[in-house]
Amino acid sequence: MPNTLFRWIFAGIVLSVTGYLGYVLTQHVKSNPSTSVATSPVFENADAGLEGFVYRQTEEGRIQWEVEAQNAQVYESEHHVVLERVQVRLLSENGQTMMLEADQGTLDTANSNFDLRNQEEWIAVELANGYTILTPSIHWEDGEQQIRTNDAVTIHGHGMTITGIGIIAELQMEKFRILDDVRVDVVS
Repeated sequence: MPNTLFRWIFAGIVLSVTGYLGYVLTQHVKSNPSTSVATSPVFENADAGLEGFVYRQTEEGRIQWEVEAQNAQVYESEHHVVLERVQVRLLSENGQTMMLEADQGTLDTANSNFDLRNQEEWIAVELANGYTILTPSIHWEDGEQQIRTNDAVTIHGHGMTITGIGIIAELQMEKFRILDDVRVDVVS
């Protein structure tokens, strides 16, 4: 009889502890849902996804231009970087700085050309000679140190507004050529 009583008490303790551990484990799982590794669909095909991207083009130790992006997707084999919320700083040989901001962009790391695009506000290129170029997209040709676009362009400065389609602008020389449908309004 004492053995039977001991077995019942022991079985009761084991069942109580097992029940308590099951309850604690269940509460822990409910309060701490499993965390899975998040994979952004944006970065699925990219070789790397970066937050806080900076790329500098230099010549003889001097920074020529710098691209900063809040987010970047790097495709190494294609020498291609997709950029979001972009700032570009172009530095002239005489020390002047030109800032460009865009919603999106791409950078070709093989030839150092880049493209910038805005969806709503146009990109402003403020030249030291007093002109401001406005356009929704810009292509930078690094080899020629030119910006180009085939989109609509508006240029303000020196009492006039110039509109047209497409532009080629040599930033070092501060010269530009409107490609088509040119209109000049003189403001007095």
